[in-house]
Amino acid sequence: MYNTHKKQIINAMLILSCHVMFSQFKTTIALDKNVTTGKLKNGLTYYILHNEEPKDRASFYFVQNVGAILEEDNQNGLAHFLEHMAFNGTEHFKGKGIIKMLEKNGVSFGKDINAYTAQDETVYNISGVPVNNEKLIDSTLWVLHDWSGSLSLNNEEIDAERGVITEEWRTRRTSGFRLKNQTDQILYKGSKYSKRDVIGDLNIINNFKYPELRNYYKKWYRPDLQAVIIVGDIDVKAMEERVKTIFSNIPLVKKATPRKYYDIPKHDELYFGTASDKEAVNTQITLQYVLDEPMVKDSALTRKNVMNSFYTSILNSRLKELLLKNQKSSLNLKAYFEPISRLNTSFNLSATAQKDRLLESFEEVYTEAERLKRYGAVPAELDRIKKDFISSYDDFLKNKDKVDSDSWADKLTGYFLKAKPFLSPEDDYNLVVGIIKKLSLEELNNYLKTIQQNTNQVVLVTGSDKEKNEFPTKQAVIDVMKKVETMPLAPYKKEVNNDPLIQKELKPVKIKENFNVPELADAKGYILENGAKIIILPTNYSPDQVLFTAFGKGGKSLVKQEDLASAEIATTLARSSGLSNFDSTALKEKLTGKVAKVSPYITENTQGFQGSSNGQDLETMLQLLYLSFEAPRFDVNIYDILKTQYKNRLENLKEDNDNAFNDTVALANSNHNPRTFIFNEKFLENINLQKAEKIYRDRIRNAANFTFVFVGNIPESALGLIQKYIGNIPSDLTATSSFTDHNLEPAEGKTVVHFQRKMQTPKSTAYLHLTGKMEYSEENAIGMYIIGELLSKRFLQTIREEEGGSYGVSVKGSLQVIPKPRYDLTLSFDCNPEKQQKLMQIVYKELGDLKSKPVIASDLEDIKKAILKNREESIKTNSYWGSIIYNISINAIPNMQDADYKNLISKINQKTIQQLSKHVLDSSSSVEVIMDPKQ
Repeated sequence: MYNTHKKQIINAMLILSCHVMFSQFKTTIALDKNVTTGKLKNGLTYYILHNEEPKDRASFYFVQNVGAILEEDNQNGLAHFLEHMAFNGTEHFKGKGIIKMLEKNGVSFGKDINAYTAQDETVYNISGVPVNNEKLIDSTLWVLHDWSGSLSLNNEEIDAERGVITEEWRTRRTSGFRLKNQTDQILYKGSKYSKRDVIGDLNIINNFKYPELRNYYKKWYRPDLQAVIIVGDIDVKAMEERVKTIFSNIPLVKKATPRKYYDIPKHDELYFGTASDKEAVNTQITLQYVLDEPMVKDSALTRKNVMNSFYTSILNSRLKELLLKNQKSSLNLKAYFEPISRLNTSFNLSATAQKDRLLESFEEVYTEAERLKRYGAVPAELDRIKKDFISSYDDFLKNKDKVDSDSWADKLTGYFLKAKPFLSPEDDYNLVVGIIKKLSLEELNNYLKTIQQNTNQVVLVTGSDKEKNEFPTKQAVIDVMKKVETMPLAPYKKEVNNDPLIQKELKPVKIKENFNVPELADAKGYILENGAKIIILPTNYSPDQVLFTAFGKGGKSLVKQEDLASAEIATTLARSSGLSNFDSTALKEKLTGKVAKVSPYITENTQGFQGSSNGQDLETMLQLLYLSFEAPRFDVNIYDILKTQYKNRLENLKEDNDNAFNDTVALANSNHNPRTFIFNEKFLENINLQKAEKIYRDRIRNAANFTFVFVGNIPESALGLIQKYIGNIPSDLTATSSFTDHNLEPAEGKTVVHFQRKMQTPKSTAYLHLTGKMEYSEENAIGMYIIGELLSKRFLQTIREEEGGSYGVSVKGSLQVIPKPRYDLTLSFDCNPEKQQKLMQIVYKELGDLKSKPVIASDLEDIKKAILKNREESIKTNSYWGSIIYNISINAIPNMQDADYKNLISKINQKTIQQLSKHVLDSSSSVEVIMDPKQ
C-alpha cells in the first residue's frame, strides 16, 4: 500500500537523435544513513542494511544493470538465457552446486532462490538465508561473486537449457502475451523496445553458437554495471568487510562498452494500432500519453509523484461512481501511470467495453478525464485523498519494523538502477506527509491540466479475432476526442453521506462463559450471551496490527443444487454493494483515513469473514462486521454490471483453451457431480439477485454458529467493543449448522480424459490427481507435503533438466479434514506435444519409485530443513496463529509445541515416506487429464 503512492512520472530530458543515452540517473535526496554503501575499485557498488524482519535471516540480491535491450538482433533472448545459466555451474559451484548447497541449509529453489530478466535489468535473489551459519553466509557471497563474472557456461549445460527455455517460451505464449507483442509494435514504434520481448527468438535460442553467449556474458556482466545488496539481521560492518574481501578481486574491464539507454521517439501524430487474438476475452481501448522519466530524482519530483497519485485516485473514484450509475457501455474504466521503458512512463486511460460499445466506452473515460482537467478536483475530494494517504503513511510508520528484508532490498534495487530515493521511514514520512499537508487545491488543479498533452499519444485497441472487424478506425477515435474536448460539460458535484455507520444505540452484552484454547495458554476464550464464541490472542509480532477471522460450518453444501449459481455470486455482490444506507462509493468515502476492512466469504463447506485493522480503528472494523450481518446491501446496479461482465466473458470463453482444460479437470475430479461449478451459459441463466441475497442472509446470520478470532496487538478496549458489536448480532441458540458431504470426488479407480483443441501455439497440458481416504494426523499431513516436495525435486531433475521437456512441473501433496479426511496429490505441467507421452511415462515411473525404492536421503533432509526454517519464520506472524486457531476450532487439529514439532520432523525418514507413498499409490483413485493440440 505504501509503495503504491510513489509512482515516478515526470518531464523532459535531452534525447539524442538516435534515441540513445549514456547518462546515469541521479538523486539529490540523500540515501538513508542506515544504509552502508560503497563502490569498489573495480566499479561494483554495494548496499548493506540491518533489518530484523524476519529475525535471524538475510536476503542477498545481485543486481545487473543490463537486460534484453542491450542485445543485438542476432542475440535476441541471450540476456534471459544467461539468467538461467547462472544456476547451471560456476567457478566455485559445479553443475547444480548453487541450488544443492543452499537447499542443504533450508533455502529453497523457487521460494527463496530466484531471478528475473527484464528489458533493462537482470536481478537475482537469495532470500531467507539463516545468519547464524557463518559458512553459509560466505558461500552465499561466493555465489554472488560467481554470478558477476565466473559462470561456467559449459556446452552441455547450454544445450540442456535450450529445451527448458523453449518450454518456457511455449508456456508464456498466452493470449495476453500475443496481444502485447502486437501492440508493442505501435507503442514502441521506432524504438528497440519493439524488438525485445525478453524471452527472445526461438530460432536464436535453439541455434546460437556457444561463443556468442560467452561473448555477451563477458561484454555485459561486469562490476561497473553490478550491485550487491544485502539486507537482514546482520552485523553490517562485518558484512562490509566480507564484501570487500570477496568482490574486490573481480577484475575491472578495460575498454568497457558504454551502457546505452534507449528511449521512445517523440511523435506529434497520434499513433493508432489494433491487436486481436482468438482467445482474447475482453475488448479494450487504451489511450497512452508517453512521458519522459527525469534523469534527476529530487523533492520536486516527489511532489509531482504525490499529485499524480492524487490525480489517478480521484479520477478512478469518479469512474467507479460512473460505472455504478450507468451500465450502458462499459465493463471497466480506469486511469493509471506505468513505466514502459527505463526512460519513459505513460499515463493511461483505459476502457473495457460491452459488446459493440467500444467507442461509447472510450467516450465515457475520456469525458471524465476531460471534466477533471477542465474543472479540477473539488475540496471534498482533496480532503478525502489527503486523509487516506496520511493514514496509510501513519500505518506504515507504526509498523516500519515489520517491513521485510526483501521489500527493502527491492527498494534499494530501484535506488541503484533508477536513482529512486531511498530514505529512512521517518524521513520518507516527513517528506511525503509534509508535501501532502501543504498541497493546495489550486496547485493540484493547475498541475492536472499539464498531464494530457496533444503529443506522444498512442491509442491501442485489443480484442478477439471475431470482433476485430468491428474495431473503430483511428479517425473515429480522434473524432470522439475532439467531440469531448469541445462539448459543454457540467462540473463534478460531490454528494456526501454524513450519517453515522450505525444509527441505533448498542450496549455491550454480558459474557456467559470463559474457556481455554487447547495448547494456547495466551489465548482467551469467551462465549457471549448471544452464543457467539470469541477467541483473543494478544501478540507483539506487529506493533499495530489486528487480524480478524470468523468462521462457521455449512457453506454452499447447504444450498440447493438449483441455487448454486446464485450462491457463487452472493458474497461478491455483498462486498461490492456497500453496507446499510451507504453504497460502495459512499462507504469508501465514509472509511476515509481508516485502517479497517472486513470481507465475507462462503466456501463449499464453511462461511465467515476475514478482516484487519490497526488498534485505533478496531471499533470501525467491528462496526463493519456488525453491519455485514445486520444490514448487507445487494445493489441491483452491481448485479447488472456483474451479469453483463459474465455475459461478455462468455462471448469469447469457448475459444479459451485454459478454461476448457480447467472445466474438464473440475468435472473429472467430481465424477460429473451436478453440483460442480462450471462457468457457462447455464450458470448465467441460473444466477438470481434475490436468491443470492437469501443465501447470504441464510449463511451469514446466526452469531451462535460462528467463532470470532482476533490476533495481534489487541487494545485494552477490545473485549468491551466485541461485547457491544458482536454481542448484538442476532442469534438462535437452538439452531446448529454443519456441512453436508455431497461426494464431490472422482470416480473410484482410474479416470482418463484426453482431448484436443485448436491452438495458436501448440502445447500439451497434463494433469494428474491421486486421492483417497486417510485419517488426519500431523505426521500424515507433513508426509503428504514432503511427497509433493520430493516429486518436485525429481521432476526438476528429470523432466526439466534432463529432458528439457517442461518449464516446470507443479506438484502439491496435502491432507484435508473437511468434508472428510482425504489425501490429495496433484501435479500439472505444459510441454511440447511431441514429448507428452514420454514425460507422462517419467511421471508414472517417479511415482512408482516412491513406493518401491527409498527416496534420496539428501533430498529428504533438505526438505525437512526447509520445513523447520519456514516454521521458524512463520511462528513470528499473526497470520500463522490465526490459522492455528482456525485448525483447532473447525478441524479439531491440535497445536503442536515447538519441541514436539521438531521431534516429529526428526522421526520422518526414508522408511516412513516409502510406507506413506505405498499407501497413497495403492489406495488412490486417480484422474488423468491431457489436452493436446488439434492437428
